[in-house]
Amino acid sequence: MAKALAKTRKRYTPLDLVYSSSVSGALNQNYDASYQTYDPDRGLVPLEILFTVRATDTKRVIDPGVINSKLTDIKWYENVVDEAHNITDGNTAYVIDRNGNSDSRGKLTVKKNTPLEGVVLIFTAKYTDPRDGKVVNVNATISLGVTVSTDEPLRVKVDYPYGQVVDPTENRDFVEIDNILYRGDEEYEGSIYRWLKKEGGDYTAIEEGDNGITGAYTGKLKVPCHVVGKRLDLRCETDVLPDLAGVNLVSKAMISDDWNALKSGISTPGEDADGKYLAIKQMELYNAFNNGKDDIFGEKIKYKPNQCYRLDVKWKMQGEQEHGGIVFVIKYTDGSSGQLGIDGGKVSLETVRLITKPGKTVQKITSLYGANLHDTNLYDLQLVEYHGENLVERGSKERKTSSGYVNVLNKLTATKYSLRFEKSETLEGTGITSRSAKVYDYTIGDTVSNTININDGEVGVITLKDGVDLTHDFKLLLYGKQNGMNTGVAASFHDIMLVEGEYTDETMPAYTPAADEFVPAIADGGERWQESTSKAITTDHVLSTQYPRCNTEIVAPSMILDDTSLFEASVIMHSSRGDIANPQLYWSFPWKDKTGAVFARGSKIFIKEEQFDNGEFDYSVDPVEGLNEAKWAANFNGIDQYLWNNNPSNIIPWGYQSAITHVIEFILNDFSDSDSYPLLNIVGMIGDYFYGLGISVLNEAYKRTIQYRTGTKSNVAMPNPDAGPHRGSHSIVPGKLYHVECVINLDGTFTATLNGEREELTLFGGAIFGDKLIRFGMYSHKYSNVKILRYEIFNEDRSVYHLWDFQPTNGDRANMLKNKNKDGSVNGTSNLTPANVPDIDNVDPANGFFVTI
Repeated sequence: MAKALAKTRKRYTPLDLVYSSSVSGALNQNYDASYQTYDPDRGLVPLEILFTVRATDTKRVIDPGVINSKLTDIKWYENVVDEAHNITDGNTAYVIDRNGNSDSRGKLTVKKNTPLEGVVLIFTAKYTDPRDGKVVNVNATISLGVTVSTDEPLRVKVDYPYGQVVDPTENRDFVEIDNILYRGDEEYEGSIYRWLKKEGGDYTAIEEGDNGITGAYTGKLKVPCHVVGKRLDLRCETDVLPDLAGVNLVSKAMISDDWNALKSGISTPGEDADGKYLAIKQMELYNAFNNGKDDIFGEKIKYKPNQCYRLDVKWKMQGEQEHGGIVFVIKYTDGSSGQLGIDGGKVSLETVRLITKPGKTVQKITSLYGANLHDTNLYDLQLVEYHGENLVERGSKERKTSSGYVNVLNKLTATKYSLRFEKSETLEGTGITSRSAKVYDYTIGDTVSNTININDGEVGVITLKDGVDLTHDFKLLLYGKQNGMNTGVAASFHDIMLVEGEYTDETMPAYTPAADEFVPAIADGGERWQESTSKAITTDHVLSTQYPRCNTEIVAPSMILDDTSLFEASVIMHSSRGDIANPQLYWSFPWKDKTGAVFARGSKIFIKEEQFDNGEFDYSVDPVEGLNEAKWAANFNGIDQYLWNNNPSNIIPWGYQSAITHVIEFILNDFSDSDSYPLLNIVGMIGDYFYGLGISVLNEAYKRTIQYRTGTKSNVAMPNPDAGPHRGSHSIVPGKLYHVECVINLDGTFTATLNGEREELTLFGGAIFGDKLIRFGMYSHKYSNVKILRYEIFNEDRSVYHLWDFQPTNGDRANMLKNKNKDGSVNGTSNLTPANVPDIDNVDPANGFFVTI
């Protein structure tokens, strides 16, 4: 009896892994923002974290218990499980217990303080099930936090950490880095940002739009992926708005350099009897800033919340016009606005002023225009913080004593005045402990107020005596010495602020320039905050490019027929995310023969028959990361471009030869919605008559075929019954190499073969050639969807011969677009010229036009 065989396999239930955490120390720390200290400080008192792992088997095949000593591949991560965030043994801020004989295996000792945004620690390991040898993954997480002990700490929250890796093959254009300044849990409204990049050993400021980088003055920087390169070191300097009292926030460079950088001629310098000015073309300014929607100062000015500003302008129109000239529009964050404009009839110099609305926050300043018949001459413009009306008559920014005092007031309307100057300097004199001030009545020649002694930054209150006649002529006298003494004393005073009423050091309004006093702007147009405050926070970021691990595959036939003169080979890059689309954008592909010599480059190449030796050809490809070179075949796919020669009569010798042959080799890329894919259009002229040949691929619903156009401009003297387009009889398939030959007779009749098979031509429609040129690619405002590899023309005895070979010769591209003799040497001057090249930076210097494959 035959023996029956059977096999029985045990099936084990999955292990049940249980994690428990034990902590020695505090998971949460307290942070005192005032003193910038942690409690506890982990540099002094480290934190220990142990995940105890137990395995339970319900079938009791193995005994339950702690399995830490049997764990393998133990790792800890900060926030993200990837190599960039792996806590290695070389990280001195942590210690990982790897004792193989202990249940404490995997314990983490934390020696660094937690960042204010907190951190998540992730524990991973592997355990091999002793029952069946299968590997079980271990995963556990624990969070560390920070409690801030002050009400309003300033801190930066980053969501794109140091050392982030950019994969350029991902389907995204930008990397965005958030570096936001927070007060407590709310974004701080008065924050300012400055982004820098490392060049050499120094960090330099990033200007808005530099290499496509945007957000240079915000907490969100957008970096195009292609700008990252191998490594890009960035730094963000985050600060709070400093004291800008008395500072003109608008520089002349903003009005001249910045505006003209957007559109030349917006701002033109000039000078007349009223002084130097900048002539503003108001409509050009409006257009340059997104039709009046964008900030005309490029968002360089940061406006403080609920801060009033004063806009002062000196201007006039160059000539009278019905409508006004330039209009400055103040936009507030609540959607309301105010504006300051010049009337069309103002042809003499005037000074105008606008004070922004109290309790509102300025968002930006834009522009409008009434008419553009005449330019607006801008003699001066300033934007300053407004803290109240300064009663100083003039020169409040800086005044020097003359004979010991300064006249700063000549009209009194109240009995109490508060005075402060931010800084003073002794120019002459000794024994000076303070300055002094009082009001003097020049009408009666007597002092009519108390005399106050005052130091830099202090507030002094001057009170008029009872019975003072306010119609008299008064002066406020500032003395360089205490007690109203002026003999042998001279001093200078800076940022003088005089206001009605009685104020203290805490309630006194900040300095505002006096009425009609124009404060010089910062000349270079740089940021208003050149020096950092004590609250500034510097954060470094590093972006780097890492190409995915890929397998390189060559796709090519292993065997070709004897009569094949050209065949295609291509590279496919396989990665863990799938095949990489357009690998030629990220790798260079040098193809090498068996000697190691490079004979071509590109993700796709075409190998010629003459490269074979005894019927064999050995070759390989070595991809090189990160290089984007022009590739090898003339490819007009996707770019409105063509190659042309504007004197084709010397290559179309109808009337002089009995027949002529045209040969073109091409590959159709793929199907699209275009009506046709032009390959070649040649039109010559002999006398008053056009001669030519046109070839294109018809995109018809049922099949793709070749369309041939040949003939002359018909008339009685030279009839051409077969002029017009003909349809071929064979289908065209994308990706296949096609060899087309047309033999054209003097009367316009012709024969055509496709890959050696005769085309059965069908006449349809009609066509007349209207240009004198030879053109590959672009035709009738459509671009071709083919790769053209070769074009050849000759007569029966080859006494006339022309060749354009779009393949390199042994890696040499120098003669690709030049007219060659049949032996491949350059012959004649009928070379091809590129047209409609989209970007001059993409012109290949070796062959004069953009080529890609």
